[in-house]
Amino acid sequence: MSTSVLYHAFQIEGVKYNSTSYEGHDIIFHADIADTHLCCPNCKSHDVFSKGQRKRRFHLPPLGRKQCFLNLQVHRLFCKSCHQLHWAHLSFMKGKSPMSRSFIRMALDLLSISTIKSVAEYLRVGWDSIKDLHKDKLQNLYGHISLKDLEYVSIDEFAIAKGHEYMTVFTDIRSGKIVHAVEGKDSDAVIPFLKKLNRKAINLKGIAMDMSPAFYSAVKQELPHVAIIFDHFHVMKMMNTVLDDIRKEQQKICGNTLKGDRFLLLKNYDNLDVNGMERLNTLLAVNEPLFVAYTMKEQLRTFWEQKDRKSGEEFLKKWCLDASLTGIKPLMKIAKNLWRRSEGLLNYFDHRISNGKAEGINNKIKTLKRQAYGFRDMDYFKLRLYHLHEQRHQLAG
Repeated sequence: MSTSVLYHAFQIEGVKYNSTSYEGHDIIFHADIADTHLCCPNCKSHDVFSKGQRKRRFHLPPLGRKQCFLNLQVHRLFCKSCHQLHWAHLSFMKGKSPMSRSFIRMALDLLSISTIKSVAEYLRVGWDSIKDLHKDKLQNLYGHISLKDLEYVSIDEFAIAKGHEYMTVFTDIRSGKIVHAVEGKDSDAVIPFLKKLNRKAINLKGIAMDMSPAFYSAVKQELPHVAIIFDHFHVMKMMNTVLDDIRKEQQKICGNTLKGDRFLLLKNYDNLDVNGMERLNTLLAVNEPLFVAYTMKEQLRTFWEQKDRKSGEEFLKKWCLDASLTGIKPLMKIAKNLWRRSEGLLNYFDHRISNGKAEGINNKIKTLKRQAYGFRDMDYFKLRLYHLHEQRHQLAG
């Protein structure tokens, strides 16, 4: 009966049940390898004899709140066919691991809805043991990521620790999958992968990025045939920075009259409520530089609404000219910068892509870092990044 339980409850086969014992809250099954399964693991010959044995204990999935283990007598076999010594091996064993395959499957299933710490505590094993199981699974899934079907990729960076430590990620814009992650955010960090893209991503058409000189020069150098598209989000973020700089200058001149109005200026006008619109209109009516800068910001937002590249170029040329004629130095500087990199802005009308999915993934990355309180194993962290597109729900713990 208990041999049947071992098979149906824990997928243990090839053993002969002996007895069951209880140690505290644990259930211990005692068994031997069945004679019919004593064979050479190398040549599968049954012409073997035992030259010693040892007892091994395997973790089994729990029954209710009871932890279960299998104590198994394992034989060291001499094969008369291949004349070699081997320890007997059964299908539920995984190398030298003390965990049965059914236990490993359960641990990985629990990881899809909970944290490593919670799973380790529930199964009463070490945190590192569960992490290593997950790392092995992710390595099998993402040890090789195909690049041949990539059409559009985004590049973005995020902080991995305090003290200006960054990681750069490449994301498939169509699927939202991270296809590569590397420490650093300079050109030396990304060039090796760009070389790989040049060799293997034969269908690559465009790369979305911010206006980082490091990323821009590296892509121009390694992928001159691929279009660079400056991301809408980052361009507007840069414009908001300019607007905030102008606000700070005006605050020095006007005193505290502009205090507390920062987020009013940074919000899009159509996202303001009635009260916000009234406060903003009052503010802009008494401060001409802020009025001009805010108007230019709202106008720039409509650049991506132009119908084609030609109308986009006409719009950008006029906007940069108007910004240069304002006499406001931060606006003049950004106008010069945008016109100098106008190709990356106008490429949007040929490809219509953005870093939107990458920005969404950044929120998942922040959640992942908070759950782990930082990662010591960078290889494991990268594997977790590659798996982020599969992450759905996770319990706190």
